[in-house]
Amino acid sequence: MGLAVIRHGELIEWRVKTYKGTWSKEKLEYILRVIGKMCDYFEIRQVAIKKVDPCRCSPQLNVLNKRLIAVMQKKHLRMAMYSLPELTKATGKKQRNMHYAIAEYLIEIYPGLRREYLKERNMDRAYYSKMFEAVMCAHMSSVRERKLC
Repeated sequence: MGLAVIRHGELIEWRVKTYKGTWSKEKLEYILRVIGKMCDYFEIRQVAIKKVDPCRCSPQLNVLNKRLIAVMQKKHLRMAMYSLPELTKATGKKQRNMHYAIAEYLIEIYPGLRREYLKERNMDRAYYSKMFEAVMCAHMSSVRERKLC
C-alpha cells in the first residue's frame, strides 16, 4: 500500500507499507488501525484514494476499500477518489508506462522522491509504484483543495 501526506503543498511523508500474512479479519482491522493512527498523527483533514479497478481487484481489496471509506466518513474527513487513468492524464505525459509517467511528473514537483524513482527504474519489479500513485492522489487532492480556497 502506498501512503503519502501533503501539507500546505509540501510532501512531508511518503512510503510503501506492506502487510504480511494471509488475509483475515484481524489483518483488515490492523490495516485500518494503522491508517487511522496515521490520520490522527498527521491531523489529516482530507483523504485521497485510488479507485479500485473492477477488472484487477480481489474481494478482499473491495472490503478494505469499503471499510476505509466508512472509517474516513466516521472521522468526518473529506474524500477524493481518482482512477489510474485520471492520475496519468493529470501528468500531461504521453508515455506508454503509466507508472513511469506518474513518477517522472512527481519528481519534478517533489525532488525528494528521486531516490525511490531511481530504485524503481533499476528494479525488475514495481515496488514503489503504489507509493507514487498515493503521492499523485494526495497531490491532485491538495491542488484541488487550494483552488477551492
